[in-house]
Amino acid sequence: MIQRLDPDLLEAWDALALATGAPVFARPGWLTAWADAFGAREHLRALTVHRDGALVALLPVISGPLGLRTPTNSETALIAPVVADDDAAGDLAQRLLARRAGTVDLDAVLADHPLTAALRTAAGSTPALETVRCSSPWVDTSGDPADFLRRLSKNRRHGLKRLAKRLDEAGEVSFDVSDGRNDSGDDDLDELLRDGLRLEARDWKLAAGTAIASSPARVAFYTRAARWAADAGVLRLAFLRLDGRAIAFGYCLQQGPTLHFLKLGMDDEHAKLGPGMMITKRLIDHAFAQPGVRELDLLGENESYKADLASGVREQVRVRVYPTPVLGGVQRAATEAVADLRRKAVDRLSDSTRARLLALRNRLQR
Repeated sequence: MIQRLDPDLLEAWDALALATGAPVFARPGWLTAWADAFGAREHLRALTVHRDGALVALLPVISGPLGLRTPTNSETALIAPVVADDDAAGDLAQRLLARRAGTVDLDAVLADHPLTAALRTAAGSTPALETVRCSSPWVDTSGDPADFLRRLSKNRRHGLKRLAKRLDEAGEVSFDVSDGRNDSGDDDLDELLRDGLRLEARDWKLAAGTAIASSPARVAFYTRAARWAADAGVLRLAFLRLDGRAIAFGYCLQQGPTLHFLKLGMDDEHAKLGPGMMITKRLIDHAFAQPGVRELDLLGENESYKADLASGVREQVRVRVYPTPVLGGVQRAATEAVADLRRKAVDRLSDSTRARLLALRNRLQR
């Protein structure tokens, strides 16, 4: 059934997410912070499956005139349906398809999630389109840190050593990870976020409108989410400092075996010191040192610097299932054709033109 998010359901949802070891992004506290900030709280619902009166599967959804979709935008790191087992995933897929009056749009889910696999099976011959959203890199931090370094390319190892030496020669270097409280146990989250968001708001990101500070809704989301995460004990705000001044920032969450690295900020005045790469390397070292943490999830696209460090990638996909064979075939063909035209058009643009168009689009959206 599709349910409103009442307090009892939120409590059961969070308990199931924790019991099944779901990612932190599967927890209602994270998603409701997103919905509150981006004006989607009134439309957010949960498609649920119960067994013997107990919640065994849940997918957050938004219902609209065109169908049923997952609540996503550019700030969505991952949509993680919560399922107790494969049977629950199968039941959830069946209910998802049974509820459709239009297109079912399951976006930002892992390609190998049980619900994704169950939806492929349940869709059968119904027209569907699956596309890769991104390939997110991750670093295995479960073994010996020396093994991690040995598997890096010779050029990358030398580059890390060179940057570390250059940074040490520039002044006194320190690295700290905060859960939102200072050494006295007092809350200093607002001050930490101020410093971090200042570093995240690099000039080129502000020009393109992609910085968190470019949008009041983004600021509200990451502030509210940080407050929830601090209360839940999963917030980790990382800072790389030079002579006491923060030159790089990482907005991170740590739950179970995973340290998630969501947002990177850095001081471009110190670009020659490689602050972005250096804080990433410090976070890898930090993850190795944490009992029970087995990976650093770098999230987002597999950019070249991430690819050099990564142990592997996880594909996020978008699966669209259309309502009827005839209409679905038309919609699928149109979607593919538009995507192809967009790719060809973007490929012909210069880098400067792409940046200007991106900045214009973000201004219009705001």
